[in-house]
Amino acid sequence: MIFARYLTPGQEHRRLGLVCLGVGWQQVHAMQFQGRVLGCYQLTLITAGTGWFRSGSAQAPRIPVQAPAAFLLFPGLYHAYSPDPTGWREHWVLFEGPTAAAYEELGFLDRNDPITSLSAVKPLRAGFDRLLTAVEPGAPNREVVTSAVVHQLITDLKAVRVHEDGSRVVRYFDEHATEPLTVGEHARRLGLDEASLRGEMQRATGTTPKEYIVRTRLSRAKRLLLATDQPVREVARNVGYDDAAYFTRLFTRRVNQSPTEFRKSGQA
Repeated sequence: MIFARYLTPGQEHRRLGLVCLGVGWQQVHAMQFQGRVLGCYQLTLITAGTGWFRSGSAQAPRIPVQAPAAFLLFPGLYHAYSPDPTGWREHWVLFEGPTAAAYEELGFLDRNDPITSLSAVKPLRAGFDRLLTAVEPGAPNREVVTSAVVHQLITDLKAVRVHEDGSRVVRYFDEHATEPLTVGEHARRLGLDEASLRGEMQRATGTTPKEYIVRTRLSRAKRLLLATDQPVREVARNVGYDDAAYFTRLFTRRVNQSPTEFRKSGQA
């Protein structure tokens, strides 16, 4: 059983930054091919069955795949895969655009770790069901709707990929970002070395611990500026900056408004 629909988005849709090129599903038994290279991205969801996957070169080792699982194919990167003789059921979507490359840079799409074993398949399966509905004959705005669903699939995939340590690290920094500690001191509190902390933070948020601290502090500063009448120097101190002038320069560079201007614009 095979179902497939292909789309040809126009330039007006490509300005969205991410477009869906095709979607489908199939119940397939063992297939053998010598591998291929795509010109776009593909996300494949395996909901039943087992098989194997390899990526990078024809000499790369086969990695076992057991449902529920998902794997990613990347433009310009060799891949091959096949179900075992008992077969598997797969859903797939093709997509491309500069936003996909941005997702790679943020760690949402990882060429070095393309396979995800899933403990919860419902969010991804629901996304593929929405895609199949969106490409039905007569469905309105299919290019825009499918683009939005692919965005959601990518973020849902990231959510199920985050390690427990990553979730713990994010919760910790959400609570302790304003404390005057070095990254090394934060790592020791968490029982990690700095390299492990950076790896978990990158996987969980797409950025470094230092950058996450800055963003968290500035987000809290915005809330204080709009919700209180605290002077700027007090806001700076409450979010972890004893030097109010440095805080003002940092805030202005990141927000494109000074703290005072931001407060005025939010009260207008």
